[in-house]
Amino acid sequence: MIKYQLYLAMTFLLLVSTRSYSQNDKHISISEAWDAAFANYPGLTEKKAQIRESEYRKTEVKNGFLPQVQVQLQNTYGSYAGSSGAFFPLPGIFNVSGNNRLNGQPDAAANSYGSVLMDWKLYEFGKQRKEVEAAKYAVEEAGSNFNVAKLQLQTKVTKLYINILYNQSKLEWAKENVTRVKEILNLSKSLSEAGLKPGADTLLASSSYLQTLAELDDWNGKLSSSRIQLTEVVPLLPESILLSTNRFLTTLAGITGTDSVSNAHPYLDVIGTRILYDRTQEQIAARKIFPSVSLLGGLSSRGSGIGKDGTASTGWSSGFNNTSNNYLVGVGLTWNISSAYNSTVERKRAGQKLLATRSRYDLQALELNTGFQSVSTRIDEQLKQVMKTTQAVQNARNAYDLYLSRYESGLINLTELLQIQLLLQQSEKINIEAYQQLWEQEILRSELSGDFNKISNQFK
Repeated sequence: MIKYQLYLAMTFLLLVSTRSYSQNDKHISISEAWDAAFANYPGLTEKKAQIRESEYRKTEVKNGFLPQVQVQLQNTYGSYAGSSGAFFPLPGIFNVSGNNRLNGQPDAAANSYGSVLMDWKLYEFGKQRKEVEAAKYAVEEAGSNFNVAKLQLQTKVTKLYINILYNQSKLEWAKENVTRVKEILNLSKSLSEAGLKPGADTLLASSSYLQTLAELDDWNGKLSSSRIQLTEVVPLLPESILLSTNRFLTTLAGITGTDSVSNAHPYLDVIGTRILYDRTQEQIAARKIFPSVSLLGGLSSRGSGIGKDGTASTGWSSGFNNTSNNYLVGVGLTWNISSAYNSTVERKRAGQKLLATRSRYDLQALELNTGFQSVSTRIDEQLKQVMKTTQAVQNARNAYDLYLSRYESGLINLTELLQIQLLLQQSEKINIEAYQQLWEQEILRSELSGDFNKISNQFK
């Protein structure tokens, strides 16, 4: 009974582990790799935080145009000796209002003071509106930077994904070479043992076999390395990344992508938003020449330990006696003459910055369009190349099969067969590398156009 229970338990654990393995190890499409990177890559999280920061900055700018209210409360104890003369009431000093005719009184008395002051800038000749507009463009620029980072991440993931497919194709190619040379080695051993071929053939075939095994180890290492590199952007275990190389060595007919660079390309959009921001800064600089009109209002309450009859009290709470309340309302005009004088220079500087940004936009557009046309022309020729290399591989395989039969029949020697095998091996290698170059150019064209639909449809 106990053995039966142990058997059931082991069977259950085996089924659970098998199911867990099948859930973790599955084919990953390029779209799934993109989505995983978009959801987890720290670089995008940083850009999202910058968007929120710029939104808070916009709210902060808006709040700066609300009435500014300041409250002051204090209760002090100090001397009240009066003195005549004039002074500049600069920040950092305190004022004493006393009476020298108060003789025979204590040298110090308590005072209390409280005030509320409101300063509401009603009109600034459009400066407020332009500052809010600039803050809005800053939010849009942060969003454009996020889109740029997302496109760059998509490009990076695609390159790493294609690199895995390339290394995996080379590994499969190395395995096929091992199988072929192993077949040649076994055949040479049989013919040598039968006395139909010299024993040196076995040594030569064994040497070729060891070379193919060494190359197999090399591509095993490269494939493992490329899988680890993908985990930088896609949160997966390297050993769970399973890709199919079927579509790497094929070009699907009818799949087309964007045939031009979009005006909404993230690389252009981020500079276009910066142009709007710089233009608004130029307009803000031009408006600094104008004054600000404010509505002012204030309430104050002041108490003193000195009575109306000239009697002074030294008690701390006596500062709340003999209070007087006042209010003040009015309209104020503030005109920073220095700022108005410098606004012309600041506006010219902002204008040059705007000109530089526009030139950068034109340069980026030129680079994108020129690069797109260049890579499109190269892809057209590479499509012709892969068609020829694919046919060359097929011809080489047919020739190898014929020469293998001839060697087995004793019509050719081992050196000739190994040369044919090497030609087949090279043609397969050239074919894989041709496809690798093709997909590298497709990735570049997708980045330049901002459209990865063709890549997505190819590697589902």
